[in-house]
Amino acid sequence: MAKRSNQVVIAPAELWPMLQRCDAFAAFSGHERESFEHALAHEYGMVVRRFAPGELICRKGEFELDLCIVLEGRAEVHDHDQRGVEVHTVYEAGSIFGELGAMGGRPRSFDVVAAADTLIFYIPRHALKYLEINQRARAILAARYRERAVRAMTGRVELFNTVPESFVDELIPHCRIVRYDLRGVPIVQQDEEVDGFYIILDGFVQIVRHRADGQRRVLAYLREGEYFGEMALLGTGRAWGSAFTAGKCELIKIDRAGFAELCRGYPAVERAMREAIARQQEQENTITAELSELLEKSGQLGVIQSDALLVMDLDRCIKCDNCVRACESLHGRSRLIRNGVQIGKYLVPSACRHCDDPKCMSACPTGAVKRRPEGEIYFKYDLCIGCGNCAIACPFDNITMIDTPSFDKAQARKAAIAGGRDFFRPYPLAQHQAAGSLLSRLFGGEGERREAAGEEQAHVPPSFPIKCDLCDRLPFMGCVHSCPTGAAIRIEAAELFEEIHAVSAKSHIRKAQEGE
Repeated sequence: MAKRSNQVVIAPAELWPMLQRCDAFAAFSGHERESFEHALAHEYGMVVRRFAPGELICRKGEFELDLCIVLEGRAEVHDHDQRGVEVHTVYEAGSIFGELGAMGGRPRSFDVVAAADTLIFYIPRHALKYLEINQRARAILAARYRERAVRAMTGRVELFNTVPESFVDELIPHCRIVRYDLRGVPIVQQDEEVDGFYIILDGFVQIVRHRADGQRRVLAYLREGEYFGEMALLGTGRAWGSAFTAGKCELIKIDRAGFAELCRGYPAVERAMREAIARQQEQENTITAELSELLEKSGQLGVIQSDALLVMDLDRCIKCDNCVRACESLHGRSRLIRNGVQIGKYLVPSACRHCDDPKCMSACPTGAVKRRPEGEIYFKYDLCIGCGNCAIACPFDNITMIDTPSFDKAQARKAAIAGGRDFFRPYPLAQHQAAGSLLSRLFGGEGERREAAGEEQAHVPPSFPIKCDLCDRLPFMGCVHSCPTGAAIRIEAAELFEEIHAVSAKSHIRKAQEGE
């Protein structure tokens, strides 16, 4: 994680003229300014930080979902994009960066380094509404987000591997960002006219075809970097199959006529699309009614959309429950329930799937739910207020709240296993080891001193959320390590379906070795 420099406290009266160097703040009304300044005093994460020359401001691949505004100084990017093109960007005072993370929930695209003594103002994702309250600011952010999202995605899509930067420049005006929040929303319908070509920015899209014999077949789940609509673009203009959202998703929609015109000058793009069409038509013949039903069910249960799965090989499982007991020992309560959907010889039990679209992260009011560059979702407990929003938001009931003493005992066991490495506790002295007054039980000797002085104590939540975190910061995963037959394994959802060629194998989850 990029080092976070010391926070700098600046009074709103001094901060506002610095913010107005940024175009997004230039047209704020008095009421809008008042609302923003109220948020400064009450919203977590709206802070100013100072960076020394050469200090890393943000690291490529990190999931830090803040919009960054340069107040003073200068920040720079020196890197290469996915196609190997050199990128050199300078952010002077008034510049904005971080739109892809703050607005789209995606990781940082490049390393950003301070080129001078630099002040950065952070607006966390949950506080963007106080900036977007202004119409002009909202339009500026939307335009910048569209441009950066298109540039980032075209650098990753194989279809555009051979096109020059000028092609992307011409493409951007023909693009718009389309967002869906629910599963099952039709994007295009089979045999209807299609007015655009779609690239998936985030989430999953289910492809369905109604066959001539009347059968409905789920053919594939497309994910980030994949596309659809090419058959209509190059053929009759009508959709070959239907496309539905498989959860929350975000798409780049490219105007059909404008894209077709651009492609005429780049035969390689059209060639790649025709090859994709041939593969898709061939795939229709490999998806049986049984496989289609399994894909449908897996999508409904969130298996397809997972970035990591715990699965059990039923040919090896002896039902000893060692995995469940190991999970309980490390978390205070087991987050592994041995029931779920069966895919071939594998059982996918109920456990955190580190979703591609984590509802728990969106529901957290303090940003305590984080995603690592490796893809796994974890809790940053020193930011947690114990509100339980994450547990309520999880659609698969894979997060639970446990009482603080039980949580603390589990954290102590983790610390012992990790060789004394510090694991978060809500107070310096473990509650199950302390005695005496309430304050001394919570804060030990320091609590007694502060109690005698009549000082106010920090709030300690009565409970904390727990879930499968891939045994974060431990040298092993308890369930996998404790299985005597090797039946319990971690696998990517794409690998699980690879043999039926229905899901792209692009997931990148792996066990993180470090806690920060």
